[in-house]
Formats: sequence, C-alpha cells, structure tokens
Amino acid sequence: MERKKIKRALTIIVIVCLVLITGYFILHAVIQNKIRHQLTNLSPALVMNFSKVHANIFFSSVSFDSLDINFIPYHNRDQYKHHLYFSTVSLNGISFLKFLFGKKLEATELLLDNGSIQLDSFLLDKKDSAQSNALSQVKWPLKKLYIRNVELKKMQVILHSESNDHLLTKGDIALSGVYVSKPGDIPVFNNIGIHLSDLDYASHDYSIRASQLIVNSNSKTFETDSLRIISQDQQQGDIMIPSLKMTGVDIMKLMNDRILIAKKLAIDKSKISISQNERSAGAAFPLTLRKIHIDDLNCNASSVSYRDKTNEFNFIATIELKELDVDSSLKIDGSHIGSVYGNISGLQYSGINYHTAEIRNIEIDSKKELIKINEVNITPRLGKYEFQRKLGHQADWIQAHISRIEIRRPDFDKLLHQKLFADKVSIGESKAHIFRDRRLPRSRKNIPLPVDIIKTFPVDIRIHSCELASSDVAYEEYPEAGYGKTGVLEIERIKLSLSPFITHPLPDDPAYITMNVEGSIMGSGTAHAIVMMPMKKNKPYYIKGAIEKLELTKLNSSSENLGKIRIKSGFLDFLSFDFTMTEQQSTGKIIGAYHHLIIQQLKKHTGEKNVADFASFALRHAIIPLNKDASLPERKRTGKVDYQRDPTRMVSYYFLQSLLTGVKKSFTLGFLLPK
Repeated sequence: MERKKIKRALTIIVIVCLVLITGYFILHAVIQNKIRHQLTNLSPALVMNFSKVHANIFFSSVSFDSLDINFIPYHNRDQYKHHLYFSTVSLNGISFLKFLFGKKLEATELLLDNGSIQLDSFLLDKKDSAQSNALSQVKWPLKKLYIRNVELKKMQVILHSESNDHLLTKGDIALSGVYVSKPGDIPVFNNIGIHLSDLDYASHDYSIRASQLIVNSNSKTFETDSLRIISQDQQQGDIMIPSLKMTGVDIMKLMNDRILIAKKLAIDKSKISISQNERSAGAAFPLTLRKIHIDDLNCNASSVSYRDKTNEFNFIATIELKELDVDSSLKIDGSHIGSVYGNISGLQYSGINYHTAEIRNIEIDSKKELIKINEVNITPRLGKYEFQRKLGHQADWIQAHISRIEIRRPDFDKLLHQKLFADKVSIGESKAHIFRDRRLPRSRKNIPLPVDIIKTFPVDIRIHSCELASSDVAYEEYPEAGYGKTGVLEIERIKLSLSPFITHPLPDDPAYITMNVEGSIMGSGTAHAIVMMPMKKNKPYYIKGAIEKLELTKLNSSSENLGKIRIKSGFLDFLSFDFTMTEQQSTGKIIGAYHHLIIQQLKKHTGEKNVADFASFALRHAIIPLNKDASLPERKRTGKVDYQRDPTRMVSYYFLQSLLTGVKKSFTLGFLLPK
C-alpha cells in the first residue's frame, strides 16, 4: 500500500515538473517571440536587429546580442541614418506579467555595453519636419516604461558625414528613474551621471572641446578638464579653462529649467579671447541660462582679451564672488552680489585714437567698500608730430600718468548694470603732457559745453564728490606761424574738487555741479576759481576766482613762441574775475592790479626774436601803463567781459578768451593790443 502511494506521488511530481518545464519553455518562447516581433516591426524608419535574444524567467532578465538600431527618416535616402550599435544589452528585474498582459515594461536595470552611436551630420543639419513625422509614426509596443537604472558603458559617439567620421566623445552615462508615461513622450529621469572623455562637438554657432567631463546629479558635481568653447559666427570667441569644478549644483534644474544653482564654482587659469568684426551681432553660447545663483565663485588668474575693428584690451583677473544672483534680464531687482573681491593686473587698452592706456593693478573689495586703481599710464603709439599728421587735423597728443584712483563706497550691485554709484572718487598725484600742432587744419565740429558732454556718457554715474590731488599739466603748442619753436604753458600743483558728478540728472538733483580748482602758473603765484556748471538746459555757467602774485616773465616761453610778445618785466598782484558763460556768449568783469609791466612786441615776419621797436614803444607809452596797482580807483582797473563764443572751440579756449577780453577792455586803448 505504501509503495503505491509513493509511486503515485512521484508520478504527480514528474508530471508537475514536466508541466512547469514545458510551461517555462513555452513562456520563454512566447516572450522571445513577442520581444522579437515588437522590436523588429516598429516602423520602416526605425529598424532594430539583434543576433540573439535570451530571456530568463527565473532571474527576470532579458539580454540581446549585437543590438543594432537604425533611424532612416527619408525612405528614398537610406544613406542618411542615425546608427546605434551595442555588443550586449541586458535588462534585469523585469515584471514579465505586466509586459505580456499590460504592455508595461518595468525593470530595475538596463545595461547597454560597448556601444557605438553614429549620428549623421546631414540629419542633424536638416530642419524640416520629416524626422519628427517619422518618429510620430512609430508603433510603440508599450503603454508605459519605467526603468530604475540605465547605464551606457564604454560608449563612443561618432559624427558621420560623407567626407569622414569624427569622434565626438567616449565614456559612460548613467540615468536613474527613467520614465515614459505614454507612446511618443520624451523620456524623463530623476538623476544623471556622465563621465566622458575626448569631447569634441561643433555646431554652426560654437564648438566645445574637453579632455574630460564629469557630471553627477547625486553628488551634485560638475567638472571639466581642458575645456574650450569657440564661437563660430562673425564674432570669434575662444574660452579655454584648464580646470572647472562646481559643487552643490542642481544638475536637473540646470538641464530642465536652465537655472544654475550651485554652492561653489572654481575656475582656474582660464583664457578668454574675443575677436569681433563690424558685422558681428553677438556671441553665441551653448547654453542660455535664465537665472544664476552661486554661493561662492572663485576665478583664479584668468586671462581676458578682446579685439574689434577699433578697440583692443587685455588683462589678468582673480575674482571671488559671494552670493551671486544674476537674472537673465539683468534688471536691477533681479541681480545681486553679496560680496566681491577682485584683483585685475596688467590691463592694457588701445583704441582708434592711437593712444594706449595701461593700468598696473585694480583691486576691488566690497568688504572695504573700495575700488583702488594703481599706476595708470596713457602713452601715445605715435610721435607727437606723426600722430596729428596721421589724423590729418589738429588733435590733442596726450601723455599722462596717474598714481592712483580710489572709488569709495561704490554700489556693487549697480556695477552689474553698468552704473557707477559711489560716495567719493579720489585721484592721486598725476602728470600730463598735451601737445597740439596748430599748423594743421582745425576741425570745425561743434563742441558742447562740459555738462552736455557729461550727459552723453553711456554709463550712468552718480558720485557725491571727486577730488584730484596735487598734479601737474603741461600744454605744448606749435604755432601756425612763429619762430619754429613750440610754446609751453605749465600749470603746477593743481588741486580740484567736484561735487556732485552726475551723468543723467533727475529733477530733484542739485541744480549745479560745483568745481573748485587751484594751481600755480609756471611755478609762480596761485590761481583759484569756483565754477558752477548747470545741470539744466539753457542755464549759465558761473565762474569766479583770481590769479595772484604771478611773476609775468615766467610766461615768456609761451608768449614769445606763440604770440610773439615778450614780457620784459612785470608782476601781477592779482587778477580777479567774475563772469557767466552761456552757449552763446560770456558776460561779466575782471579787476586787476600789477606793477612794473613792460611788454615788447616781436617782429612778425622774421625767424629771429627781434624786438619791433615802434610797436613796443606804443605798448609801453600809449597802451599799457607801467603800473596799475591797488592805489588806482577800481574802475580804472576793471574790464568788461563780453565775448561771443566760437562753438567749434573747446571750453578752455572760451574761458581764456573771455578773460583776455576783460583784460583788454581794462585798458583805455586795449583794442590796439595784439590779438
């Protein structure tokens, strides 16, 4: 009896095993056939082939040998295709029941190994709708797809064209949480990891090269080695960054929303070079960001150069920014810097005016509320005569040195918007040499008065006060007709203050810019003035001041060579002036006092400085008294200022001629004085 029971049980077990084995093979064949049928009948435009498919129900896995995918959107141009090939593909953790009966593919892992992705350049450049239409006609076999982890390992991406095959990059890509809700939707994913090498991608607008690119959304890192971005349009831009590393960066937000949020960005020894021609519309960038927020940005020893048809500059900069917020619209309320420290060295600038500006160092420190500029040099690139011959007309040849410039309490947020708002600007000891050749034709363009020039500045500037420390200026001029020598007028120990300095005044701003200036003419005596410059249109300029204790013979270098007048002796006790200047004319008065003044007229049509005896006698005995000191009544020492402005002359000429007009009219026969 027992033996019959055992035999019956063994029979049942064998039958069950046979049924299970038969069912396994049947189910295995069904799964293989279903996969093969669905993947090989997607669309004429999307062709998938593989040598073998292996399904393992017990391990919930499927693998493919030699998976080959071709996307051919133009049926009559089958030579243009995107081609993907993987030696092995494995899919693990599959729910076969959902796949068979629910048309849903859920798996834990998809591994595509040893792959080659060949992209066709013709299809990438083609801008018609044929490719999107071909994809929309694909008969997707799945209603839903979810894979927890997707990995492309040992992958290489190749750009194929009719002339050659170009390696774009190689490496590994990992995605997690890959999900497609319905056929035709673009896959979405939760995280991404990228490790690429030998990146070399180019489009019509730009090209990107990097020896290594590492992106990991889980660890929130973004790193590149030997990154280079080159603009391909009319504006040639070249950015080279040996090392770039971002930490705490939200990779998914960057990819999906074009918003860069990071804790730290470190850039080491980058090199930025931009060359722009006159037709350039602007640089093209691989990724346009809507917003940027970086807690800590460090840019170490970056070299920057720029060149266009007329301008060229270069410098080396180290920048540290804290709490950087930048809005793509660059609105005032949308951009902010918590703190900034910067050091710019070796700045050189040259433009169309044949001068070069060099700055040894610029230090920017928001914690100290200070911008400090050290050692500014303006150097002509041509000799003083060659410079003006090159231009073909009179112009100022300038050689200058400024020891330092300090900008105190600047608004760093407004600097982001090309606005300079500050409490004070201090300019240190400076020297300038200016030369003009009067033999050349003079430009006849109208020259605005100072405030009108200030209002044309493209930068919005609002500075409470400006100061110039003791400085020297030498003005040299070659006369239109003279003795073949230049005349030099030197103003020494100039001190100047200005308050306020505003380029775009508002209705409630002060009515005037007030300038206080003082100095010494040719190292003798003192000159001081207060100039009130109106910020409203059609208001006059007010000028009030005096020249005191001037040894007049110091002026001979200028007066002999430029005006053919020799001052044999004379001492100016004082010359006070008080007049207004409008766009049309100046009006007011001068009051002077001098003693022992002897002026000689030099002969005009000789190459030697010979005295014109008759003219000098007339000056001495009929026109200019020997003494006109404070003992004389004031009315005899007063001259009326009334001068019609020449709008093609600079304001310095306008001021000087107004002053000389008053001086001439202080003499009874002043109209006979040489012009």
